[in-house]
Parts: sequence; structure tokens; C-alpha cells
Amino acid sequence: MKKYLFLGCISFASLFASTASAIAPSNSVNVVQSQGDKELTWVDEQIQAILPARIGIPEGFINSLRDPMKMKKITVVPKAGNLLAPPRLGSIGIMTPPKIIEEPLRLQAIINKSVLISGKWYKVSDSVRNFTLLEIKPNSALLADKKDQKLILFLTKQNNNIKIITK
Repeated sequence: MKKYLFLGCISFASLFASTASAIAPSNSVNVVQSQGDKELTWVDEQIQAILPARIGIPEGFINSLRDPMKMKKITVVPKAGNLLAPPRLGSIGIMTPPKIIEEPLRLQAIINKSVLISGKWYKVSDSVRNFTLLEIKPNSALLADKKDQKLILFLTKQNNNIKIITK
């Protein structure tokens, strides 16, 4: 199959070369080749295609263009009166971390020996932020911090329709 395909390409190229040489313009250069060297006809056609002079941009115009790869250095000279000293780290008001505002603790539910404070369940002696849960009463919870300052959280809403009975 490859043999027939190769022979077909060679015969097509030789046929095309013979018709192209008959129609060749008068200002083209003809390359003389032997009858046995039919395989180089495609190369001859490519040479014929690039021989005519091409019209383009004049060389003087190309040389007058800026080089796109060169960066122009811009130097800014600051005015002496408008300069500010750089901020010092740790100074008051500058570079201090933002204050984190925490939501206040809210007692939301009391069930058995557990309390729901701000969406989390706790038992006695658990840590709640900077506090420790000391005692759970029917309507409140007692918290204390490391300095023994106490905080009492009360249930804000009471619903008498809901009753939970545990045995």
C-alpha cells in the first residue's frame, strides 16, 4: 500500500512540475533538473515561490521604532517638606491588632445538668471563653473567671408550654 501511495505522489509531482514549467513567468529562474530526479520538484516550486521581491516596510522606518523590550526608568524626586516618617512598630495607634468584639454570652437553655450558652452545650467545670461554669440552677448559670469575678446568666425567655420530664 505504501509503495503505491509513494508512486502516486511521485507521478503527481512530476505531472505538476511539467505543467508549472510551461506556465512559468518570464522573470522567474528556471532550475534545470534531470529526468531521473523527479522527487525534488516540490523543492523547486518552493524556491520559485520565494524568488519574486516582496514589498514590506522600509528598513529606515523599522530602525526608527522604539525597542519594546527596553523599560524607561522613571525617577521620582520627593519634595523634602512632604515626607512622613515611617511608622514605628508597637507605637500607640499604629500597627495595633484590631479589637475582636465578641458576642455577649447568652444562656439559651437548661436541660438536666447541661446548659446551652451562645449555641454550645456545657456542663459544670467546663470552660466558657475566659470563665468556668461553677453551678447550674433551674433558671440561671453561675460562671467565674480566674480573678474570681462571678457572672450570672439568666434565661431570657421562658416558655411554660414546654415541659421536659426526666426520670
